[in-house]
Amino acid sequence: MMGKTCFAQGLRRAMLGTALAVCIPMGTLQAEAAEIDDAVEVVRMFFAEHSRRFNNNEEPLLNDGKASRRFLVDGLAHDDLQGALLFDPVYGGQDAQIANLNIAPDADAPILRGAAQIHVTFTNMGAPRNFIYTLIEAPDGTWQINDIYSEDDNWSLSELAQGQGFEIRSDPAMEATLSGGGASGAGSGGDRTPEDAGADDRSSIVPGMEEGDLPGNGLAEGGSDLLFVLDGSGSMWGQIDGVAKITTARQVLSGLMGDLAANTNVGLMAYGHRREGDCGDTEIIYPIANYESGQLKPAIEGITPRGKTPIADALMRAADAMPQSGRPANVLLISDGLETCGGDPCAAAAALAERGINTRVHVVGFDLSDEENAALQCIADNGNGNYYSASNADEFARAVGEVVAEAERQMPEPKPAPPPEPVVQAVFEENFDGPELDAAWQVVNPAENLTAFTGDGMLFTSVLGRYANHDDAKAQNRYVLDHALPEGDFDLALDFRIHEQTGYENVWLSVQEDAENQIGAMAWVWRKGCGAYLNLSLIRVSDGKEEARFDTNLFDGPIVARLCQDGDRAYGDRVLEALGTQGAELRLKRRGRQVTAAIDMELPEADGRPADTFRFETEPMTVLRLSGQPAVLAGHWHKARPGESHIAFDRFTIEAGSE
Repeated sequence: MMGKTCFAQGLRRAMLGTALAVCIPMGTLQAEAAEIDDAVEVVRMFFAEHSRRFNNNEEPLLNDGKASRRFLVDGLAHDDLQGALLFDPVYGGQDAQIANLNIAPDADAPILRGAAQIHVTFTNMGAPRNFIYTLIEAPDGTWQINDIYSEDDNWSLSELAQGQGFEIRSDPAMEATLSGGGASGAGSGGDRTPEDAGADDRSSIVPGMEEGDLPGNGLAEGGSDLLFVLDGSGSMWGQIDGVAKITTARQVLSGLMGDLAANTNVGLMAYGHRREGDCGDTEIIYPIANYESGQLKPAIEGITPRGKTPIADALMRAADAMPQSGRPANVLLISDGLETCGGDPCAAAAALAERGINTRVHVVGFDLSDEENAALQCIADNGNGNYYSASNADEFARAVGEVVAEAERQMPEPKPAPPPEPVVQAVFEENFDGPELDAAWQVVNPAENLTAFTGDGMLFTSVLGRYANHDDAKAQNRYVLDHALPEGDFDLALDFRIHEQTGYENVWLSVQEDAENQIGAMAWVWRKGCGAYLNLSLIRVSDGKEEARFDTNLFDGPIVARLCQDGDRAYGDRVLEALGTQGAELRLKRRGRQVTAAIDMELPEADGRPADTFRFETEPMTVLRLSGQPAVLAGHWHKARPGESHIAFDRFTIEAGSE
């Protein structure tokens, strides 16, 4: 195997003028080939163990933290990880019939910044599936899987795990590996020289494809947060005065790293630098933290232009990467071209700036025409930042320096308080008093034997069978309202009750063109492990596929701390009982181009907790054009337990804002 000295040597190797940072130990390519073979074998063994458990109906490997640590970095080895994700990330679905499996090194970049890249392809239920496994070396020289990226669905396992609240950072010195035990055990190489120890110091890099395992020195308080977003698209190989633009950018950014104020928290992001033609190629190479001087330089020098320019997607990922704090936050976008992936970077910049009163988005347009500079100006305008046009290396260095100086200044005065919420009025109301619905309602796929007015102002709906999903055109008793949506801001509001009995009930409130094209709010119950929990989601469906989705487990922080703690489980059950007897209000809210989902309910007095009013609203989605008709559906999942789901609608309104 390639030793630790060679591993670190390859990561620190000067990358200027080379397409890849490749370690060539002992001066031979044969050793590198052997290293890649070892990485492939780890992936094969991981896939085989996962499949063995699946075929034998045993506990999934990704639900067994102890067993999965043999293959995964500790940050991805958790009990019940697959259960929290609600699907199998190894197979890319909820069920599997695997064929045509192929596991091989990435043909273009088998090693990228010291990390092995292994392609895994197969068919599942006849559909092709494509994954990239990223592996890094543990201190004992054994490869471990650091991330799994789905090329078909554009997700990474580390991001999904982090989104479910799992701690994905880990200490490489404590990793358990296939060679046996943690790095401090017998396999750790007790005869290492001081030179070897220095070469294996991982505090200088983040070797993975996504967020790394090391958080630097944490976050410095009292300073500012600065995220560099560097264009890694192919056009950055273009030259100015005989020097490639990417070379100038590397040199300027690397030089600035040693000059940053000690309390500056800095991060590094790039796009278009790993794969040609891939609009999903954005990477947070270093999460924002307080790193040692010069720690980011190897990663900056390793950014190699390859692909497209997904500016909007990069800015949306940058929003998720910014720490939520009262510190000044600055994003510096460096680009030599316009968006090439169909996104709206101007809207993305506005959404990013709205994350905090001190968040600003700056842009350095490098070697752009007047028309291109004007097109990118809106990013800085909407992001409350500054725009700089640089036509040569000196202007580029000066522009980047000004942004850094701006980030290190004192916190600016807060923006004025936002204006009060506009007065709202109901432009349509349905109280479900019966004996008939308002004539504006259309019932799609009606099943009258499953609905009835209760006599006390509610419409009772029973849900049966498999056709009961929000995005299924065959779903029964979908209520669609023939009523124009208000101009400007509005809310759709639905008072409902869920009687939790199958453990898979949901209520869907949306604006739809049809079942395959809609955006909506969903309140849903899901049963796992120690019982059922309540969720809120905002989902956008385009052409029958979920294009975007924000999920929040309300029993994992907002209402109770942890679902399976004794006191929290008991109180969660009381909340679900109240959902069936007192109900809740679900809202789909439009504010400008932002759409959110919200829930409002009265929490019961129980188990020593006082009664309280609970309100929660999701992160917004940006929607440039919102059209269609309001729709309501009582549903449950295809794999719901045998029996009926019982849901009642109490009141529906369309509320429009007015001055």
